[in-house]
Amino acid sequence: MKKVLLCAIVFVNSFLSKSYAQHNAGNNGKILMIVSNPAVSKQTGWSIGVWYSELAHPYWAFSDAGYSVDIASLDGGEIKFDSFSDPEDESKYAAFDYVSLGFKKDASKMAQVKKSLKLSSINQNDYKAIFVCGGQGPMYTMYKNPEIEKFFASFYATGKPTAAICHGTSILLNTKLANGKFLVEGKKWTGFANSEENYADNYVGQKIQPFRIEDEARKMTNTNFVVAPMFEAYAVQDGNLITGQQQNSGAEAAKLVLAQLEKDKARYPTYVMVHGAWADESAWGFVRNDLAKNANVVVINLPAHGADNTYGVGIGMPEYVKTVSDAVNAQNGKVILVGHSMAGAIVSQVAENLSSKIDKLIYVSAYLPKNGENVTGITNKFLNNKPIEVFEFNKDYSLVSIKKEAIANAVCADCPDYMKDIIVKYHRAEPVKGLNDNVKLSSKFAAIPKYYIATKNDYSVPFALQQQMIKDNGTVKKVFEMNTSHLSFVAQPDKFIEIIREIN
Repeated sequence: MKKVLLCAIVFVNSFLSKSYAQHNAGNNGKILMIVSNPAVSKQTGWSIGVWYSELAHPYWAFSDAGYSVDIASLDGGEIKFDSFSDPEDESKYAAFDYVSLGFKKDASKMAQVKKSLKLSSINQNDYKAIFVCGGQGPMYTMYKNPEIEKFFASFYATGKPTAAICHGTSILLNTKLANGKFLVEGKKWTGFANSEENYADNYVGQKIQPFRIEDEARKMTNTNFVVAPMFEAYAVQDGNLITGQQQNSGAEAAKLVLAQLEKDKARYPTYVMVHGAWADESAWGFVRNDLAKNANVVVINLPAHGADNTYGVGIGMPEYVKTVSDAVNAQNGKVILVGHSMAGAIVSQVAENLSSKIDKLIYVSAYLPKNGENVTGITNKFLNNKPIEVFEFNKDYSLVSIKKEAIANAVCADCPDYMKDIIVKYHRAEPVKGLNDNVKLSSKFAAIPKYYIATKNDYSVPFALQQQMIKDNGTVKKVFEMNTSHLSFVAQPDKFIEIIREIN
């Protein structure tokens, strides 16, 4: 096979820190869980707060579904748990609760517990749903609290899933909308039941709560407060309001939130993001979660790249295009297709083939081909067929890699040293064929809106080459320039996100 001469169109495999590098995880957006600050019950004299299972169980459900979770409280800072809810409490009341026990033993979760966010610092636009937990604390810290009522009503007005469970539903006894009506007017909802209050009072031998949610709810007109049998896992949805009855209902309420979030995907733009050479989907780790705050984000893993175990020989444009096309077709409605580096050729061909599914194309320091071109040909023309000395090929030139000593600076000269070390560690030889495969483009491709994020300090796809491709294409609507190396979304992730959102 003819030796391939191409620019160092490198990307990076699993180079990110562990918090970002987990493959295809946590990139569906963020959910805010709101809990009580510590208090002392005037009824019992106990130290009170949030019930373990009402935080731990839905937290687990949200995390398992790919959402990031933040914990907030009115005052911020450390939160406390009701003692009976602690699976290690001497009462053994919740000793069976292994989900909460796991939560308690997780250092990262306890770090959130010790430093809950202050509610007044929260930007509601960063979250796709909120979930107010119960416990004994809310009856003292949240009931008739104007701040939590205003926050809850404001979020509810966005139409996004807005949930409360157990004694956290006490806020609904007084929360009003902007029109002055109670939020629960005309709504079906639930909360801690009288039967459960009776059981709890009898269990400890005294009255625990200062009032009962069910009693107060039934005094309200034009609202439908419903309860299930005592301590049955029970949750209710009415529009985007979701409520759960008590501590056993957290997971049930979380299921309703997640189901609504699936429906809610239609309200957000959908980005399908394709990595470049010598990379996999984890390459987007510095930006995918932030982008997902207000979007649907799908990250692609190309065959024979990074974490994908497909043998690389013979893999090329047809396999790449099929992988990306399958992901695009799986989305409802149109998508914004993003390609980095050599993936610019891939997303161009996908856009040609599926033009009715593509809303916009975003090229990130990427190859922007014309009909009949390929990555190798574009590079050879730019370099006047000069070979790239840092490339290493296998015997038949079917796989290519980069010399170890050149990898890091070629792709991320402005990355910290620890990251450069990881880039080298995960480098892997990849297919040559896809770099030689021509694209077939027509007026369908030309008609799709295109945007380009250029990198001015790029040693992989030089800025001059990027400019030449943009000029030759002639249909790019707007060009954004970043003073970074090839990995703009790693070097300046906040700026990168700002540009992406401006394009949308």
